[in-house]
Amino acid sequence: MSERRFCFRLRSRHTPPERTTTDLVVELFNASGVWEAQQLSPTIPGFRLYLISLLLCQHFHLVTNALERHIPLYQVEADLVVTTSRDWIVTAVEGDFRIRLDASASPQEHQLVDAGVIASIQERMLLCPVSRNLPDGVHKRIDVTVVA
Repeated sequence: MSERRFCFRLRSRHTPPERTTTDLVVELFNASGVWEAQQLSPTIPGFRLYLISLLLCQHFHLVTNALERHIPLYQVEADLVVTTSRDWIVTAVEGDFRIRLDASASPQEHQLVDAGVIASIQERMLLCPVSRNLPDGVHKRIDVTVVA
């Protein structure tokens, strides 16, 4: 049985003082081999909307947890690959999220980010409602790394 793979990428900024999400861009690697910006509309295929909601749910939980922990988040970049069976059943979700901290933040704020905090954020991201509604047999991997 052949598989289908859907590749998305996301970029967002989180400028002080609020660090709320701005400049959010979601792109799909289309069948022509080109990254295509995704604009939500009534004409977008429903399954693609579902996959975008999975990516956005993960992003929301990452940002929310960073804000709760007073992490000086500046930018998020992410790649999400969703694998389905030939008949569109999700079999795997793999996400790589890279966060960049605000260079102008204090050293004390930067010290708030350690391996334990990152592990906790990754764990909580898997609890987003869209992820939780995937069947138990779906392979789920979400990694968060801090980049310089």
